[in-house]
Amino acid sequence: MTSTGWWLLLGWGTVVALGALAASTWFGVTAHAALAVAQDALPLVLGLAWIVLAAAALGRTWPLAAAAGVLAVRHVTLLAPRVVADRLPRWARQAPRLRLVVVNVFVDNRTPDALAAELLAADGDVIVVAEWNTDFAAAFDAAGGAEAYPHRLLDPADTSDYAVAVLARRPLGAASTMVRTGPLALAQAVVDTGAGPLTVLALNPMAVVDPDGYPLWDAQMDALVAHLGSVRPPYVAAGDLNTTTFRPKVRELLALGLRDAHESLGRGLSASFKLGADGALAAPGAVVRLDHVLTSAHVRAVADHDLDGAGSDHVPFVVELAVRTSRR
Repeated sequence: MTSTGWWLLLGWGTVVALGALAASTWFGVTAHAALAVAQDALPLVLGLAWIVLAAAALGRTWPLAAAAGVLAVRHVTLLAPRVVADRLPRWARQAPRLRLVVVNVFVDNRTPDALAAELLAADGDVIVVAEWNTDFAAAFDAAGGAEAYPHRLLDPADTSDYAVAVLARRPLGAASTMVRTGPLALAQAVVDTGAGPLTVLALNPMAVVDPDGYPLWDAQMDALVAHLGSVRPPYVAAGDLNTTTFRPKVRELLALGLRDAHESLGRGLSASFKLGADGALAAPGAVVRLDHVLTSAHVRAVADHDLDGAGSDHVPFVVELAVRTSRR
């Protein structure tokens, strides 16, 4: 086969593969873990369409250029809404504010004391913790966390790698409780904003790359969608969701009227998960966003910033929320 033949084979093969991946998200198909991970990487891999488009145009291979062009357009329509901030409604300008910190502390964190100090310095009103564990809990309390965040909601019996906790400066509402809905465990805390209650749901569903992870994650997300139908706004669902917003299943969450905080701020392409906590795998930095705050009606993200995340393979962040607790 000539070099031209090999180039056409490679070009068309790339277009077909990218087209199939894009179609899977469009039509809501995610059958297994490998496809879920590929969908998470969709904004990165669709960049290959531009390379094929440029090469095909230079080689005057117009059918291939046209096919790659369709994928390039899809790439733009996928990314554009995530880099444009939503208009802030008038009520949010004067609404009560709450500083929410979201962190996956990493169960094998070698420097929990450094991460604890970092989280305390972030001065959040509420901290949602994924991968809560005894080593981090001891480091956090020793650094002053017991005094700064004495009000907590967690399951002491949960010693899994997916345990969650909600830590708060103010007392939590009487309705705060750990919830088990189907295969999903979550902490449902009622937080005082100073002008009314806000429900904070903390969760950390299974990673799809774990053994049998995808079927369990899929069932957990179904359980979350069903449960949120019974939660009255205003509320937020926060934590390590082990998915980007590019997977079709997340559209079912957003169809409830939820909004990803980072996307609403025009930072939908920011990332929170690193391939490793340290060493060569950590060197490229965060590659995709798995950690989210999903806001219901009457809650709007107004600002956010990342923390360093000492010793973790996730990048913690602080998001400032405006909460519309009373309405005319």
